[in-house]
Amino acid sequence: MATALLKKAVNRIPSSPSFKLSLLRAHASEAQAQQVEPKARSTSTPKTFQIYRWNPDSPSKPELRSYEINLKDCGPMVLDALIKIKNEIDPTLTFRRSCREGICGSCAMNIDGCNGLACLTKIPSSSAEATTVTPLPHMFVIKDLVVDMTNFYNQYKSIEPWLKRKNPAENEGKEILQSKKDRAKLDGMYECILCACCSTSCPSYWWNPESYLGPAALLHANRWISDSRDEYTKERLEAVNDEFKLYRCHTILNCARACPKGLNPGKQIQHIKSLQPKA
Repeated sequence: MATALLKKAVNRIPSSPSFKLSLLRAHASEAQAQQVEPKARSTSTPKTFQIYRWNPDSPSKPELRSYEINLKDCGPMVLDALIKIKNEIDPTLTFRRSCREGICGSCAMNIDGCNGLACLTKIPSSSAEATTVTPLPHMFVIKDLVVDMTNFYNQYKSIEPWLKRKNPAENEGKEILQSKKDRAKLDGMYECILCACCSTSCPSYWWNPESYLGPAALLHANRWISDSRDEYTKERLEAVNDEFKLYRCHTILNCARACPKGLNPGKQIQHIKSLQPKA
């Protein structure tokens, strides 16, 4: 009926036939959209997430709690799902996150058995199986998905990750220059964001977390050992030349598979070993 009334109204308008036709087409498109919209709203893609939950203030044991969301109303990444669950279902869910761009490393966790960043890990397309989200393995849990990074950061601090000089710069107050070739030696190391995905995927780090420095700290140690501007290369090599600090690495390369930035800590550890004096 509305269409018939519209046709009568259009015929009364003193305008060109093409203009009248465009009005009728616009109305027809709007009517079709109104018919399709309810169908689109009714369709949904449910997805279940099993998330590790533990509260230190509660006497209950850790558990995997299930949450179901509609992927049609959610972003594509696991972090999007976690934020949706926290905002709409369970505000007590606790996890770290910041940049959402794979830069800060805050949202490192174990997703379906693999370490990674929640902001860079896509939600599995299969809605039949639940996605399991747990904290980084073999780390003390503070609450839910938040782990204690104190030991990890202390190990990073122990390798003294800053430029050390014995002689003052040639031009005081200016940058210490290096060649493009020397600068290229730092590629594959400076990109590390200290998310701990590599270290917590390493069995040697699981069993010796207090004594083995781990892939991340040793990668950064090699970053400064390889820097042409640093003048403490010998001292740095001596500092890590220890049965546990360095030689717990058996090059199984779990670290390389886990790194969300595509780095290879195992390769950098091998380089440190090759520079050590032969017995």
